[in-house]
Parts: sequence; C-alpha cells; structure tokens
Amino acid sequence: MFGPDSGKNGWHGLNFVYEKTRINGVLLDQEKQQYGNLQNNTEQTMTRFVDGQTGQIHSVHENSEAHVEAVDRMERFLSIWEEEGCHMVQMSCREHDAYAANSQFITHLMGRILGSHNKQEGLKKTPIDTSGFRNVLKLVESTTADSFDLFYGLYKFNTNSADTITNLQSAMTNVVQKLRAKEQQEEEELALRRQQRREEKLAAQQQQKTKT
Repeated sequence: MFGPDSGKNGWHGLNFVYEKTRINGVLLDQEKQQYGNLQNNTEQTMTRFVDGQTGQIHSVHENSEAHVEAVDRMERFLSIWEEEGCHMVQMSCREHDAYAANSQFITHLMGRILGSHNKQEGLKKTPIDTSGFRNVLKLVESTTADSFDLFYGLYKFNTNSADTITNLQSAMTNVVQKLRAKEQQEEEELALRRQQRREEKLAAQQQQKTKT
C-alpha cells in the first residue's frame, strides 16, 4: 500500500497487504483466511486447502515435500518485506478492494479534483494559510506526483471505486443543498424581520397621528 513517493524514505511502518491464495497448485480454503491473525498464529490461518481441480481438502501438514518447499518459498518472500519493517496485513482481495476504494482511491480522487482546481483557479499557498489548508496542499502534491495511469488503475481494477465516486457526488450535492437551504432560511428570516420593523414603524406613526 505504498509507492515511490510514500516509500522514498524507507518502508518501515508502511502496510504490506497480501493474500495467500495458491501453494504448489493447491488453493487455500478462503473460509479459513482470517484478517489480522497471521502474526499471532500462522497455523490457525492456514488449516485447510482445497485442490482446485478435484475439490479434495488437504491439510497444511500433509507429507508433501513440494508443498513444504512451496510454503517455505512463500514465507521467505514475505519475510523480505517484514524484515524491512513493513506492517504485514493478511487480507482477502475482496476486503482489500472494499477498504482501498474508501481510503486509497478516495484520497487520490480528492487530490486529483483539488489539483485540477489548482490549475484552473489558482489553489496555492497564501500568507494566511491554516494548518488544514497546508494539509490540503500536501494532499494535492503527493497524489498528483503519481502518474495518472496509477490513478486510473485504482479506478479501473477496483469495482468499488465507481460506488465511491457516486457516493462522493451524492455527498457533495447533499452538502451544497444544506448550504443553500441555510442561506434561504436566513434570507427569509431577514425579510421577516424587515417586514416586522416596517409594520412596527407604521404602527408607531399611526399612533402618533392619533395623538395629534
């Protein structure tokens, strides 16, 4: 879950998300893949395998030299990233895509939107920047530093990304509607106060005429 920009100073603490799907031609039983359990108990997260061709259930402890070697290669590959300090997260592809659409993709989406605004309207540093606005500028800088192909890949190859866009558009419409409704309410309240003041002024004038 990192690229050349976020990982330029090292990988320590950065998320490395993976799913163990196939070992030596044998599929892992996806029902036994439990998010977050790998570091605590490897044996419990890999208890059964299902042969992709026969459907036969295999045990991870079956006496197969090829299988044992394949498991060893997999573990040694993962250990490369773990030794570099990555935060190892075992997760199914489906879970990853659901999380990524509402974290990684939406981050890049907002950065691209604000980056487009930057080119057209001049979103840039000012002498009175707040810390929040400086964070916005950092978001634009970090996301637009990546290629558009990367951004397109986050959209194209994650079926959840389209829903994220739709939800964002709906949220934007909802916020704008609330702003306009508040503005209309204030205008109506102001018009009512003005009308009341006119009526009070007319009533005072009428009362003054009556006295004279």
